[in-house]
Amino acid sequence: MKTRYIAFAALALMGTLAGCQKESFPSRPDNAVSVNFSVGSMLATRSNAAATDASQTKFNSGDQIAVSTNDQEAVIYKCTSTEDQTWTEAETNKFLLWTQSTLTFSAYYPVTDGTSMTAFTLPADQSIEAYINAADYMTVTKTIARPSGGSDISLELQRQTARVIVRISGFNDQYAPDKKTVSNVRIYSAASGIADGNPTGSSSEINPYAQGNGGQGTTYTALVVPGNSDDSADFITLTDGEGSPLKVKGIPEMQAGYSYTFNLTVGKNKIEVTSVTVTDWTTGETLAGGQAEEQTGVKVTAILLNKTETTIAKGSSETLSVSAVTPDNATDQTVTWSSDNTDVATVDATTGVVTAVAAGTANITATANDGSGVTATCAVTVTPATITVTWNNNDITGNHSDSSFTKDGVTITAGMIDFEDKNFMAGGTFTTASGKFTKIKVTAPNSVSGTGWSGSTTEKTWEGDASSSVSFSGDIMGMGEYDVTIVFTIEPTN
Repeated sequence: MKTRYIAFAALALMGTLAGCQKESFPSRPDNAVSVNFSVGSMLATRSNAAATDASQTKFNSGDQIAVSTNDQEAVIYKCTSTEDQTWTEAETNKFLLWTQSTLTFSAYYPVTDGTSMTAFTLPADQSIEAYINAADYMTVTKTIARPSGGSDISLELQRQTARVIVRISGFNDQYAPDKKTVSNVRIYSAASGIADGNPTGSSSEINPYAQGNGGQGTTYTALVVPGNSDDSADFITLTDGEGSPLKVKGIPEMQAGYSYTFNLTVGKNKIEVTSVTVTDWTTGETLAGGQAEEQTGVKVTAILLNKTETTIAKGSSETLSVSAVTPDNATDQTVTWSSDNTDVATVDATTGVVTAVAAGTANITATANDGSGVTATCAVTVTPATITVTWNNNDITGNHSDSSFTKDGVTITAGMIDFEDKNFMAGGTFTTASGKFTKIKVTAPNSVSGTGWSGSTTEKTWEGDASSSVSFSGDIMGMGEYDVTIVFTIEPTN
């Protein structure tokens, strides 16, 4: 997954409010302040935060702006007509007055509980227009001399938030057509509020304003508190059409008054940020090259697996996993698994489940998905599948004249057999029609010897090239008082 981080030159961005003329009021004092909220050359309002069309050029009826000056109590101004863009004091007979020739005015938008010139809490729910509009925090402080022959003033407000637009640009071919969709999209702000012009609080999860049905082309918009980058924090999370959670890590550095569009391609186990566009939020003008520099995320430098070597019996399986990734704040910590010898062992590219196919060796490799080229390998040895046959004392029965004994597909033929005392004397041969012996272990007093045999006088083991027939010299002696146990390990023919 490739996550982009944004750095940009600081540009002055002043927001102003669409030209709205003050309604006359019969009892207005001559020294009442009339405020014109205008946008100058930017022609965009702050009350339609998610809009990209002409509706951005007008305030909505009912929008309110709080204005105060010097020691006078704040007065709320309300837009009374979207069409005519007229304003009036929200409270009858409450005005700001020209008490001096020069006054310092302060204004903020929106007028909501807890919002002031110095404090703002970012709404976590921005899923409908009214909610996202209430997240569009702006302030201005300006000293103005009373105009000669009038009392009108103009105020330009500065946006204090940044806009993030997440666009679902496409899906990888791994998905079936009906699974090419996303849900539960969340965008994270670096801070939860603003105090005295500075970010405050920890990272905040935002439920964004969605436009679309979750498929290709759907956009998700949220207003966030701009600030420094945080490589370790979640930035975008979502659920794909198969129900798997995915994320983009690393909140990028942002600046108030700018709009950032992140184009995402959704794939299984990862999201790729295919491009990032930075624009002036109010004008829509794309910033020039030097003002938006894309940087790749934190790359993986090392991968540690839970095992570096393992042995698996043919037909069995084992799951390999990543124990750790370095650095621990790497942006994309996912891997893809592969085998260099699929005739011996295969591996699920996503889960790391290794299946033993045939005897031999194979290297299973985990490769970082972030393009860093970092890998880690586990050496896998696949052993043949085996069966075990065990003879105990009570299993060994037969007639005095018999020179062989067979049980569970294994036969011993000896120079002499004493079934009563469990003695096999004068050498002999073990044979099987079930496959080939890979190991034989005899526990009993013995003088067994021969090719492949080793051990003590109470325990002998044969291990050699797999064979369906193994001979021995000497005796195996139960002598009527010792337990005789013989264990055969056999590699089946099929």
